Amino acid sequence: MIKLSKRLQKIASLVDLNSKVIDVGTDHGYVPNFLCEKNISRDVIATDISMNSLEKSIELTKKLNNDDKIRNILCDGIYNEYRDNIIIAGLGGIQIAEIIEKSIEISKVANKLILQPMQKNHILRRELYNMDFDIIDEEIVYEDNRYFEIIIAKYTGEKINYENSDIYISKAQIKKKNRVFLDSLIERKKNLKNIIENFNSSSNEALKRKEELIELYKKMEEAINEISN
Repeated sequence: MIKLSKRLQKIASLVDLNSKVIDVGTDHGYVPNFLCEKNISRDVIATDISMNSLEKSIELTKKLNNDDKIRNILCDGIYNEYRDNIIIAGLGGIQIAEIIEKSIEISKVANKLILQPMQKNHILRRELYNMDFDIIDEEIVYEDNRYFEIIIAKYTGEKINYENSDIYISKAQIKKKNRVFLDSLIERKKNLKNIIENFNSSSNEALKRKEELIELYKKMEEAINEISN
């Protein structure tokens, strides 16, 4: 039996039943084998750019007799084959956006992209919007003294109108009044306050940036109040 971390459990729970799945950057292959174990999917591609990492996934796949359900492929990004669900987790937001753009046609036809950036979440949201993907939902997990945001996106082909604050503060989480997200916002607001107070605004460009941060701080306050009430 595979025991997943809270972060990976949440990612696996977002996969559609009986879907064809790809797990990009699979590392040990925990998620693909978990999906097979729980009969969520019987057609999974596990990819990794590192042969050392992929060998761990291959070993686990053989150990659990999932060779007929999981294909382990050495690949830099998304393998060029239709998938219902595309998982890209544990990478930076910029890197995830680049992977999607590199395989844009495969990404466009997927029913769902399940994305978990380790940093630069705002850049990933911005690039998804710019590539005409809509963010249909978001989740958040607190584990090992860290917040992990999970973005669920789907291609619409329509231009998304968004404000700067929308890429920093999840509209979906505000709507759901997610208490874990509330805790993360309170922590982020505290950190942002420190940045603003110590910001060197000696140039016009720096002054403009400080004003943007102050506006974002206000938006965080509004979001915190909306979730709290």
